[in-house]
Amino acid sequence: MKTIFIASPLIAAAAMFTAAPTAHAELSVITTVTDLAAIVQEVGGAEVKVESICRGSQDPHYIEPKPSYMVKASHADLLIAVGLGLEVGWLPSIIQGARNPRIAKGQPGFLEVGSLIEALDVPSGKVSRAEGDVHPEGNPHFMLDPIRVGQVALGIAKRLSELDPVHATQYGTRAAALEHRLSDKTKAWQERVRKSSVSKVITFHQTLRYFFARFHLEAVAILEPLPGVPPTAKHILEVIGKAKAEKVQLILVENFFDPAVAERVAKDVAGLRIAVVPVAVGGDAAVQTIDEVYETLVRAIEGTKSHG
Repeated sequence: MKTIFIASPLIAAAAMFTAAPTAHAELSVITTVTDLAAIVQEVGGAEVKVESICRGSQDPHYIEPKPSYMVKASHADLLIAVGLGLEVGWLPSIIQGARNPRIAKGQPGFLEVGSLIEALDVPSGKVSRAEGDVHPEGNPHFMLDPIRVGQVALGIAKRLSELDPVHATQYGTRAAALEHRLSDKTKAWQERVRKSSVSKVITFHQTLRYFFARFHLEAVAILEPLPGVPPTAKHILEVIGKAKAEKVQLILVENFFDPAVAERVAKDVAGLRIAVVPVAVGGDAAVQTIDEVYETLVRAIEGTKSHG
């Protein structure tokens, strides 16, 4: 005999209650990177609970889409990604495995903040794999520009407000305060970089492209011959030649890359200093806020190590 189960009205009501966020429950937000998590926490305050998939010490291009990430995403009201192809190799698998319709692309619970800013290095014409790991939509490392981060904060506040209109005023106020603070600090950071006498640098990847643009620094050479392609002996010799010719004073190495290549270059270039730097919140024990990311980079350019 077949048994027929009929849900009681109370059980049905409980299921409806847990299926979507309410005005009285904190929003559950998952971000792809720690910088976004820091911004969400500041803008969302006590009204949100946020967690990042990627740690600050990891290269966000290469993340393993673990089942544990899918479980976390399955409970999220909002998933916030950088976009511009940064997470293309792993985020779709997490979204698919989460089986959470709220965070599907095109839904209010999914936000790619790359759409909120003007991207640099957008390639013209057809992109080929022969050019390395090129992002067709532009360089995705805009979180290293405090001015663009201010724009991102406002966009996040808007989306949080759409999901939780009861706290819209608080979200907007906090985002505006963050944008204003970073704008003011950027002026001071720019002046410190100018006074440092460092104007030409070398880096490993194009991670710092937006930071260099904002702070008027010229990247004379990149240790990768092409994006995502390991340095070759021939390319290293070319970098050494450029460093000597341009009198470069500093190599900044993102701390998820091996500094050995930079050390090889510095060995042959007199006066060339190397600084291994965190480029995300949590990339170093002393870097726990978005402000401290920029402060640490500015101090590396100045040649100081302490954090303020």
